[in-house]
Amino acid sequence: MCNYPTIQDFLQSKQGGWPDPGRVGIQTACPWMLCEGGELSSFRRVGMPPCHEREVPELMSSGRAQLSLIHQALVERAEARLSDAALRLLVEQTGEAVLLMDATGRVLAFNSEAGSRFRIPPPQRIESHGNLPGCVWVQVDQGGGVLAVSPLSRALAGEVVRDERWGLRRPDGTRVVLEGSVFPVGQEPGAKPAGVLLRAREVMEEPRLDAMRAARLLAEAGALLAAELENEERVEPLLRLLVPTLADAGVFFLGPGGEAVRAAAAVHAEPERHVLLVDMLRRYPPDPLDPRGLPALFLTGRTERVAELSEAHVEALTRDAEHARLFGLLGVTRYLGVPLVARGRVIGALALFRSEGAPAFGDEEERVAEELARRAALSLDNARLLREAREAVRLRDEFLGIASHELKTPLTPLHLKVQLLQKQVDVLAAHGKPVSAERVSETLDVVQRQVRKLTSLVDNLLDVSRITAGRLKLELEEMDLASVAAEILYRFAPSAAQLHCSLEMHAPVPVLGRWDRLRLEQVVTNLLSNALKYGAGQPVRLTVEADGRTARLTVEDGGIGISAQDLPRIFERFERAVSDRHYGGLGLGLYITRQIVEAFGGTVRATSALGQGSTFVLELPRGDIPNEWLSVPGAPEPAP
Repeated sequence: MCNYPTIQDFLQSKQGGWPDPGRVGIQTACPWMLCEGGELSSFRRVGMPPCHEREVPELMSSGRAQLSLIHQALVERAEARLSDAALRLLVEQTGEAVLLMDATGRVLAFNSEAGSRFRIPPPQRIESHGNLPGCVWVQVDQGGGVLAVSPLSRALAGEVVRDERWGLRRPDGTRVVLEGSVFPVGQEPGAKPAGVLLRAREVMEEPRLDAMRAARLLAEAGALLAAELENEERVEPLLRLLVPTLADAGVFFLGPGGEAVRAAAAVHAEPERHVLLVDMLRRYPPDPLDPRGLPALFLTGRTERVAELSEAHVEALTRDAEHARLFGLLGVTRYLGVPLVARGRVIGALALFRSEGAPAFGDEEERVAEELARRAALSLDNARLLREAREAVRLRDEFLGIASHELKTPLTPLHLKVQLLQKQVDVLAAHGKPVSAERVSETLDVVQRQVRKLTSLVDNLLDVSRITAGRLKLELEEMDLASVAAEILYRFAPSAAQLHCSLEMHAPVPVLGRWDRLRLEQVVTNLLSNALKYGAGQPVRLTVEADGRTARLTVEDGGIGISAQDLPRIFERFERAVSDRHYGGLGLGLYITRQIVEAFGGTVRATSALGQGSTFVLELPRGDIPNEWLSVPGAPEPAP
């Protein structure tokens, strides 16, 4: 006989939850369900007890049917159907995923909650190793690795699995954490179970990153960062420590020292989505002019944590519909962004993501991510300082070599001329003859020329020192830029003749302004000497013109030109676009020129191409001058 003779008794017994195995025993002759060990084993739609199924036709055919027996059979059939419907309703209404399968893998029950959690339609069968179609059981705490034995397989082997947590990677690639139990049912002594019953719920609370895992993660990151970090090659291995231990995907954004922000490394736990992530960052790199796609913490310097990325978040992060589509394919819904701060400056950011179904980032995980970001920022900044120090040492050694050579160049002829003159004086004095005034004058000309070269070199070095110390002072006075340029051109006429260069000047009207004469002469001298040096044998053209309150001076040469890769650095200190073996100089002329021009409030720029000469354009504000200086009598009328 059945321990629950009526549906009311069964429902009352279920108000306290599912009974433990072995607490109740239900005979298989129960007219409305089959149970074993107190757990649901299978459903049967039984119209009436087996005895009545046989007796009713006999009674009807023999004419001995009694109304009471027929009524009893119909009542029992209705009760059985109601019992079956009630059980199915109970399974559907429960807040847990319920799965019932027999030993062959045939699915006997699969409620809608299970379909929602597993994201699959009700399957017909379960694979032999206990995996649902398209799903994989994975670990929760050990980095998300695949479980060696699934909980369903353990229960089929006779093990009662109670109150455990498992991770499940669903067909769409997302991962969910489940907590539940799996019971073997219909198990005879010494035999395998007839089936298993799984009931589980999704774990939504934030998992705590235990102290041991956090310490191990920080220790591994510290060992990686302790190596000499001369470049950013170790950023990606560091990111692989965090994925998938701390997140499903991550990106390191770097932009130190005012450089353009870029994605230095990107990792996704799933290979297919890793390729998609890298491709998305390649097609949509961070753009400082477009805040979309660039972590806001670059501006705020504060950690960001989003439990659920909404459509508004995605719209703010993406630039267009295609960008949003690619981002959606990544399947990430949780976000944790941590800035990389070194010496008070944000030099980068660490962005971590989790897939849909994974728990949100917790306080402990945020703390660990911030500590990792702090260590990474310190290591990257130290690496940058090391590179800058080595580059400074290299530039210093190179400059000292060039400076020694340049200072020795005028000293050598100076020493030879003075030594020769001394010998001539000694010889003539020994014979009682006077020294020729012509020879003395020739020697003094050479001495004076070489002394000027030495003075110019020393002045350049002193100017660099003044500029570095911020002690470059200007004494402003009214002057004509065209007159200054003509005077400098006249000084260079002998040198141009020796180099077979023709000098041309176009300055139809005076260009008046307030400038420092000494520094203005120095700027024009540097530009003109640079044109003669690299444009030997080709004409050099100088143009002076006015544009309202701006004065413009242009120097053009037809020399060797400058390559596109060298052009941006020619105005830097100690930089040279050519070999010092073929062209002299300290590499300071254009640097000093730019510093003086910027002190005037102006700009200097260059355009060039290899073999096609160079053009330097100097623009200076004319200062606080009377309005009548802007229009000079005799100036040509502007072209219509």
